[in-house]
Amino acid sequence: MTELTDKVCLITGAASGIGRATARVLAEAGASVLAVDVDEVGLKSLAEETTLLSVSPLDVADPDSVRDAVSDLVARVGEIHACLTFAAVVANWGPPAEIDDALWTRVLDVNLRGTTGVCRAVLPSMSPGGSIVTCSSIAGGLKPSPLRAPYTAAKAGVVAHTRDLAVAYGPAGIRVNTIIPGFIDTPMSRKLVRGHEEQAEAERGRIPLRRLGTAHEVADVARFLVSDASSYITGATLVVDGGLSLV
Repeated sequence: MTELTDKVCLITGAASGIGRATARVLAEAGASVLAVDVDEVGLKSLAEETTLLSVSPLDVADPDSVRDAVSDLVARVGEIHACLTFAAVVANWGPPAEIDDALWTRVLDVNLRGTTGVCRAVLPSMSPGGSIVTCSSIAGGLKPSPLRAPYTAAKAGVVAHTRDLAVAYGPAGIRVNTIIPGFIDTPMSRKLVRGHEEQAEAERGRIPLRRLGTAHEVADVARFLVSDASSYITGATLVVDGGLSLV
């Protein structure tokens, strides 16, 4: 596949899970991919798996580092055609009032502020035809998850911000959409359910398709949103959850 040839794509959270799968899918589709993440070990293994992309360490919760990384990329390539934000952390399970301030701050900084900061840094370099793909969660408004309140609050904010950007930058020909994954088999989701396996198994049994999603299935949706095949789609929320949010 070469439908993304000549497109420069920045992908955050690319060391594992959905971000990693998306980096590979876009690179295999012909895009020039810069994969960034705070996890340098994961990035190194990604670079060893495929030579079709480049990697660089980045903490999206650090606004100065984000601006510097985007400036460096623009200086090298001239323009970023697509930006996909998959960097995320999850909070420990617990009642909202019992989660400490530091964890609330970290989860909001990465999941929400990190997403908005990357988008703000990238937008000035985009021209008509540019595409931003953010990543929310069914927990961000479709299915309450009260034991992960910082995460759900952040992911709900991602949806709202995506819609704001779609309206604000639509006249410039820039599309902004969000993917809403459900229960996807990734290292982060496996970490999340550790110690809560019984509850997780019950949740899986409620999925209409009766299985977990794969990171590659979400990555294929991201590829569609970056490609010209989605040229009239903006402000959309594409749910990739096997029907879980319906039950």
